Amino acid sequence: MTGLRGVALLVPWVAAAWLLTACAPAAPAAAPAGPVPPAAGPAPASGGAAPSAAPTAATAADPPAAEPVRFGVLSAATDAGIFIAQELGYFREQGVDLDLVPFDSAARMVAPLGAGQLDAGGGSHSAGLFNAVARGIDLKLVADKGVSSPGHGFQALVFRKDLADSGRLRSTADLRGLRVALPARGITAEASLERWLRAGGLGTDDVELTELNFAEHGAALSGQSVEAAISIEPFLTFIVERGIGVVHQRSDEFTPGYQLAEIIYSGQFARDRAEAGRRFMIAYLKGVRYYDDAFDGGDAAKRQEAVAILTRSTAVKDPALYDRMVMPGLDPNGRLNVASIAEDQDLWLASGLQQARVNLDEVVDPSFTDAAVAALGPYR
Repeated sequence: MTGLRGVALLVPWVAAAWLLTACAPAAPAAAPAGPVPPAAGPAPASGGAAPSAAPTAATAADPPAAEPVRFGVLSAATDAGIFIAQELGYFREQGVDLDLVPFDSAARMVAPLGAGQLDAGGGSHSAGLFNAVARGIDLKLVADKGVSSPGHGFQALVFRKDLADSGRLRSTADLRGLRVALPARGITAEASLERWLRAGGLGTDDVELTELNFAEHGAALSGQSVEAAISIEPFLTFIVERGIGVVHQRSDEFTPGYQLAEIIYSGQFARDRAEAGRRFMIAYLKGVRYYDDAFDGGDAAKRQEAVAILTRSTAVKDPALYDRMVMPGLDPNGRLNVASIAEDQDLWLASGLQQARVNLDEVVDPSFTDAAVAALGPYR
């Protein structure tokens, strides 16, 4: 119990940061983790050179000026493609001057994306995001940033260990009337829970939903204030290794291909700076493919480098954890599972958390990944 509380104290905010993106609250509740830059005059990318005091005349041999792109980041493992592409110089190769703007929740990116203060961000579809789109905020889901592909079930339904050991909890049908922890309503975690409950003949109305951030799930299970939880890595690893809970099922086993998080472009960026959007996507997918080589392709050197980059850039600072936890899936072609997103929208409409249906053909824009894959070629 003490060790778990220590983890919670060290990373209380990583509940939003790790996923999702995929599991960020549907509406903001506090100030952003970092200030959002004004629409004009973005700061240079982290590690970039400061502008000289006096500009010199350009010559024919000078390369074109890099295009600034402001990107909202959660310091999550699902941001791995971004961090790897940044550190390995892929954005520079494409003439993109990437400015990473930190946030503690994907929900807090919606307003600055709509206002043009951010060009893009890494977040997740949610009832709140679709409600914003229905109100006229122009956002585009353009690429994958977290999917439960086979072997990448980094989200799971966990049962309290004492109840699982006693046989009290054997399936989701046994959850009727019990307390289930999840970080917020109207997000992908709740949509996943709804699917699991339906498999047991239940719905979210048949359980008591307890809103707790991911860092609090272990303590809640240990203190017997909840009986189950929808949690994510690295908290799943902490919960299991400390004997607090057992994994009932991971998302890649129950809903393979479930779409958890996306790269989101502001409508203005996608429309008015489409070429920059295409070059950004080429660099991003190069970073994703490096990640896939490292964690799925058996390339030991790339894995060592990727872990080093992620320990510097994300909330998971222990390199050994990357060998024990399940890593998120990142599609090497950036393809989105639109059917999965559509099913989530249906669930939120049915529950009343989403007020109006949005046309996903207008929200999902695959043109940037199509162009990037055409430039990069097929992934081996």
